[in-house]
Amino acid sequence: MRESGSSVIEAIAEHWNGRPVLAVIDLDALAANVRTLRTLIGPDVRLQAVVKANAYGHGAVPVARAVLAAGADSLAVATVDEAVQLRTGGVTGELMVLGPIGRQERARAIGHGLTVVVSDADFVRGLVADAQMQGRKEEDPVPVHLKIDTGMRRFGAPPDRAVGIARVITESKLLRLDGVMTHFAAADDPEPSSARQQMAVFDACIEALMAAGLPVPLQHVANSAATLRFPEFHRGQVRAGISLYGLRPDPGMVLPDPMRPILSVFGRLARVIDLEPGDTVSYGRTYVATRRERAGLVPIGYGDGYPRGLSSQAWMTVGDERTQVIGRVCMDQTVVRLPNDSEQNPGDVVRIVGDGQGQAPTLDELAAMLGTISYELATGLAPRLPRLYVSRGEVLAVNDLHGFRDLA
Repeated sequence: MRESGSSVIEAIAEHWNGRPVLAVIDLDALAANVRTLRTLIGPDVRLQAVVKANAYGHGAVPVARAVLAAGADSLAVATVDEAVQLRTGGVTGELMVLGPIGRQERARAIGHGLTVVVSDADFVRGLVADAQMQGRKEEDPVPVHLKIDTGMRRFGAPPDRAVGIARVITESKLLRLDGVMTHFAAADDPEPSSARQQMAVFDACIEALMAAGLPVPLQHVANSAATLRFPEFHRGQVRAGISLYGLRPDPGMVLPDPMRPILSVFGRLARVIDLEPGDTVSYGRTYVATRRERAGLVPIGYGDGYPRGLSSQAWMTVGDERTQVIGRVCMDQTVVRLPNDSEQNPGDVVRIVGDGQGQAPTLDELAAMLGTISYELATGLAPRLPRLYVSRGEVLAVNDLHGFRDLA
């Protein structure tokens, strides 16, 4: 869909008969992003697709299905609830919970066949006890990955405890140590010294585990930034998150061609307003017309995840015209300045967020206006913003306040 994808998706948005603002997720672009990453890492490295936080706001179940179909080897989420959502949505296969799991969640994690990340010996013993209570058999052990804190100072075992925790795991036949992992604090930093220091700590732990005769089946350390920047850190698996969605891990990074954003947001003009000199727009009267102007009302606001900080900063496109946001972004509505000689009318399509092909600012570009990162904007897209999942010119699924619906 590189050549005609944007026009096809815009046509779909134009014929949408639901709420007059919606997000369109291009599943063909998502598949292309997965294939590009697969080519980058090579055939001997596993690709784990990170679909936490509702697939970074894009929709967990349809994205999970699509990335697996495109060649991802496994999935990862942050919480047990996120994993259960995928299982309930029919997603099977290897599914890892990256974050800490509460004691009360262990049984559910085991029951849903999840891969558990551990960093504490007492938690491991509790996991064994829960596996016994559920009647888990030795021929079907709970898959476990040991996470080591090499410098993030977040979730992970202190390096000097890694061997002891691994011993506790391997002493029980109800658990299986499938991998050892860590997470970089600054892989997106152009200066690689921090990442290299963490790798040195990680490698020392791996050597200690091997010296103790403990198994190390799989090593994985690379997030999106490290996957793109440090091929030597790919090891046995990479964990790709933000890059899957065509967004940059860091503003200074350029994604390999043909990777691009998979999400666009469209709306329709709800009203065309004639402004006279001295008229003010929106809350706080922060915008004052200095001449006769035309303005358009777009039914999107911070209640949808379009941040208030974009007031009088961002731009959208109506037809072929770039239109500036004027006045404050409200909870449900935003006003843009229209060209005085334009022929825009209520119902005309507005391109609010673009897919990187120039028609509207991408989430990366909007994040730069706000001094933040696209992760925050993507995960902040609200449930009330309808999401249409498109492939080869057809809408395959819809997710809105009425729920998720497969259409194909």
